[in-house]
Amino acid sequence: MKIVSNQGKTGGLTLVELLVVLATLVVLAAILLPDFTGSHKAPFVVCMSNLKQVDLGFQMSASDNGGRFPIQRSVTNDGTMEFIYSDHVFPHFQKISSLLQRPMLLACPLDKTRSPATNWEALNDLDISYFLNADLSTNNPSHAILSGDRHLQADGKSVPPGLFILTTNLNMRWIPDVHDKWGNLAFVDGHVEASRPENLNSLVRSQPWATNRLCIP
Repeated sequence: MKIVSNQGKTGGLTLVELLVVLATLVVLAAILLPDFTGSHKAPFVVCMSNLKQVDLGFQMSASDNGGRFPIQRSVTNDGTMEFIYSDHVFPHFQKISSLLQRPMLLACPLDKTRSPATNWEALNDLDISYFLNADLSTNNPSHAILSGDRHLQADGKSVPPGLFILTTNLNMRWIPDVHDKWGNLAFVDGHVEASRPENLNSLVRSQPWATNRLCIP
C-alpha cells in the first residue's frame, strides 16, 4: 500500500485567504473609526474593505509586471494605458478581475446610482463606485493616491464621469449624500484611509505630482 506524504505541501495562505484576512483587518480597524456613527457606518466599513481588496489586486498585478500597474502599461504589454482617454474606467478594473473575488467589490453599498455587476464580462462604468488615478506614483507610496470613492466635488461642483484633472489649487470635498461628508482613499503602499472633508485638500496637496488625471466612472 502506497502512503501519500504531506511533506511536499506548503502551509501558506492562498490568494483568496490572504484577501479575506486583510479585508477582515480593514473591517476591524474601521469599526473603531472616530466621529463616524449611525446607519451609514456599516456600509462605510464595507466600502473600505472593497477598496482594500481592489488596492491589493492592483498591487499584485504590478508585482507580476515589473512594478508597473495596468494603467501604466500599454495594451500590447497586457495593460490598459490606451483607455485613459476613452471615458471608460471599467477596462482598468476588468484587467485585474482574476485577482479579485467578485465584481460586486467595485460598487459601494451607499452609492445608489451604481448597481453591482453579476459577472466580469458584463462589467461597465455604471457598476463601479471608485475612481482610478492614471498618474499614480511609486515615489512616496504612502501618500500617493491609487484609487478612491468617486463622489468628489471640486470648487463646489460635482466631478462628472470621465477624465478629471486634479490640481493642487482646487478646493476638493466629498459630496455629502454618500458617506455623510466622508470618503475613502486607497494608496500605492496598500493602505486605505477614511478621509474627513477638512483633510481631503491636504491629502491632495501631498501627492508626488502636482497634477493627477483621475478616471471617474
